[in-house]
Amino acid sequence: MKRKTLVPGALVAAIVVSIILSKPTALMAQSLMDLRVGDAPSKLSKFGPVAGLDKYKQMDVFKWVLPNRSELSATVDAEGEIVYLESDWGGKSEDTGCDLAGLKFGVTTLAELRKRFGSNGFGYKRRQHASKTEDGVVLLNSWEVGNVVITFYTKISGADYAKAQAEGANAAPAEYAKLDAISMANSAYAKSEWGDRVYDPAYKKIEWK
Repeated sequence: MKRKTLVPGALVAAIVVSIILSKPTALMAQSLMDLRVGDAPSKLSKFGPVAGLDKYKQMDVFKWVLPNRSELSATVDAEGEIVYLESDWGGKSEDTGCDLAGLKFGVTTLAELRKRFGSNGFGYKRRQHASKTEDGVVLLNSWEVGNVVITFYTKISGADYAKAQAEGANAAPAEYAKLDAISMANSAYAKSEWGDRVYDPAYKKIEWK
């Protein structure tokens, strides 16, 4: 993901500190663009010519820019298996569709995700929980289903954070952080890339039905 720029470190720290937890429910099993972690790379051919092909360690990273301007990437390991998928919203407000039922890019908030999944999820010791963007901060929250780690990237702009602050002590930045991307990773791949997990004490696995 393209997560760069100049947002004061104090903003990142303030948002991360403002985490509030909520109640549990289950998530329906879905894929990203009809792709699943563990699929063979032959399934990628339906997306046509790639917009980019990179090498990462001994793996291939395929990238596409979709007609709605959203981006899709798939990482294939040396054994020929998809180990990582990422879907990044293109930012078009009229196209908020998401592969996971009940969620919408640019609409679903981190507060709603916490309520739906019952906790703040987990992070990784070698992976930043918050990344700077051109106009705010993106937060990363992960949950595990089987051997797959789903990470939700929610974005809060500097303007929305200021609005939350203006609302007083009862306002939570998580109510303004909106879904901007989703990734799915093989849990072994995730551990090798980002190290051990750091859990919310209320965390539990999501049950897929």
